[in-house]
Amino acid sequence: MRLIRVKFYYCLFIVLCCLPVLTNAQKVASKDTVKTVKLTTIQLDTVNIAAPRPIIQRKAGMLIVNLNGAGSGAPIMDIMNQFPGVSITPDDRITLNGRSVQIYLDGKATTLSAEALTGLLKGISSSSIQKVELIAQPSAKYDAAGNGGIINIIRKQNYKAGLNGNIYAGAGKGMFGKANGGLNLNYKAEYFNVLLNLDYNYNKYFNNSLIISDLVNTNGESARQSGSAIQSIRTNANYTPNLGVDFYLSRRSTLSVYVKPGFQFFNRDASAFINDADQWGNITNQSKFINGVDILTSNFSSGLRLQHKLDTSGRDLTVDFDYYRYANHNNQDNVSINQTLRVPSTIVQDRIFNVYAFKMDYTRPLDNGRQLEMGLKSSYVNSDNSNFYSDLVSLRTDIFHYRESISALYLNYAFNDKKFSYQLGIRGEYTYGEGGQQMNKGSFKRRYFQPFPSMHFDYKITPNHSLSLGLNKRVERPGYESLNPLIRIITTTNLQQGNPELKPVVAYNADLWYSYKSAFFLGVTYSYSLHDFTSIALPLGEGIITTLPGNADYSGYKTIQAIYAKQVFLWWYISTNAILSSRSFKGEVNGSLLKNDGLTALSSTAYNSFSLTKDFSFMVLMNYRSKSMERTITNQAYAYVTAGVRQQFLNKRASCQLNFIDIFKSYRNNYLQNSGTVRQSWRYELETRMVKLNFSYSFGGTIRNTKKSNGAEEERKRSAVNEN
Repeated sequence: MRLIRVKFYYCLFIVLCCLPVLTNAQKVASKDTVKTVKLTTIQLDTVNIAAPRPIIQRKAGMLIVNLNGAGSGAPIMDIMNQFPGVSITPDDRITLNGRSVQIYLDGKATTLSAEALTGLLKGISSSSIQKVELIAQPSAKYDAAGNGGIINIIRKQNYKAGLNGNIYAGAGKGMFGKANGGLNLNYKAEYFNVLLNLDYNYNKYFNNSLIISDLVNTNGESARQSGSAIQSIRTNANYTPNLGVDFYLSRRSTLSVYVKPGFQFFNRDASAFINDADQWGNITNQSKFINGVDILTSNFSSGLRLQHKLDTSGRDLTVDFDYYRYANHNNQDNVSINQTLRVPSTIVQDRIFNVYAFKMDYTRPLDNGRQLEMGLKSSYVNSDNSNFYSDLVSLRTDIFHYRESISALYLNYAFNDKKFSYQLGIRGEYTYGEGGQQMNKGSFKRRYFQPFPSMHFDYKITPNHSLSLGLNKRVERPGYESLNPLIRIITTTNLQQGNPELKPVVAYNADLWYSYKSAFFLGVTYSYSLHDFTSIALPLGEGIITTLPGNADYSGYKTIQAIYAKQVFLWWYISTNAILSSRSFKGEVNGSLLKNDGLTALSSTAYNSFSLTKDFSFMVLMNYRSKSMERTITNQAYAYVTAGVRQQFLNKRASCQLNFIDIFKSYRNNYLQNSGTVRQSWRYELETRMVKLNFSYSFGGTIRNTKKSNGAEEERKRSAVNEN
């Protein structure tokens, strides 16, 4: 079967590569006509005041945020809080409509761990972003992976002939300094377009925590307790260059090539003070753990995209070949100290995986507002993980290999009318995975096929009032790190590791939304997840506890949500949302059946931007979340406020933005984890209060008398912005 599939893809590849050859290359001959347009003062003021703020658009089951220069070059991670339904906590947890999300870059899913993804987003300037798509209910065209929605970040493409660019720089100060900077260049000629991005981000910060672990007996009483007070100072530096070239092979064919390397340097100096106590609270042992960590992370992605317009009716064929490599080299120097012993140890951990992907999409418009989309995708992942541990008396090595391939086909049928539109889709994915660990000689294999239907309906009651209904089935596969059983050390008594026995989560989702003037949205959502992921703490003996992911029986998640995003006046833009949510849960953890009906929680975000003049504005961002319960974890409430000012000058080409983050130092990340026989309390003290200054300057313009064809230009624009 695999051989047949490979031959099939190979034949498709040959046919598709021949398409540009069969289409005669045509020169695009045209002339720029230079016209002078004189704007009145009122028109100029209107554009200047409104343009810098995000514009919200509703389209086919998604909200689109057009940045229009918002952020003044700040990392995209720093400004996403102002988008409708998006929340980012100071410790970098991203949610959409209260749920975890899958991040896409230029229409392609990222396969990074949470930490690596955070580093990537902090290394991408908002000045290089054209728009962000917020997709709460993805259609069958998107990968079925991800129980939540999708945030698709689309980089800028240049449509002006000539050289255009943007430079930016930023600095910040909390307890320690921060900095970011970079350059975006775009040069467009008659037959090609070149894009170059250079991004840099540096952050030094503290992250302190207190972990209290209780081992509970059969009567629910504490039999033993361990407390770890951890203090750490961390340094993170990200380098994210990006080079892309579009070749206009003909009026209908475009070949795009991109290369995106990235580098991240991370350092942590930490010390932990550990107290062990018996059931009566008497201290039985005291120790200290010193932990020095140096991590070098590199990622490299490259790809080819061939897009061919089959005719002028809109028939479109796109083929993508992508390669991605991620490497994480972790060196730890540890010292464990108690009353009589001082034991140094070293751990060298390597995490390397390679991803190969092929994708083809075909779009065919039909008559009377109908459209057909179909496509296929095949991906292969090779993950290699190793631990090398040594101390004064022992030397141990452990290796974990994982291989995974996913093959998918999808079909979408859409109908669009002035009053009523709908989209029906079906996606089928076949998954094969196998892994093995050297130390315990354990291995596993999984293979399964799953269909993923999706439906989306839009009905315009009046030009200002509309309803939309979305239904889909999704899967959340375990992350590669979640499957990796190799141990990561927090302290001598607290460990973390993955779980190769993890099953994928299958989720059924439904949402119903009412919208008014594409500014006010009121929605009800429900999701039912089988084998939902949960976090489990397991005792390993001698007071050591490891935390790893597991599967529950099910969880149910229901919400009522209101979003309001609008340019209320020329001087006032608002984006706010409030979510009432509750999550039910049932699962067996450590031999105990845990079940709860959820805790009704409120989370809200309010972003307001006020223009005092046509060039000067200030903003206020407020976040709040009440006490909430997620599976085995109970989160404590928190709130924080961020404020800032923005000044534009040099005829709107330059801007400065000064932000004060977590002004009252009120953010908290505290939670309780109930794993039956083990109950843990986690309390974090983070560097969240800081000030950041960002500067951005745009330059360049069109080249006169460059030969250009208006007809071909429209097709090229469609080619550049067509996302997967």
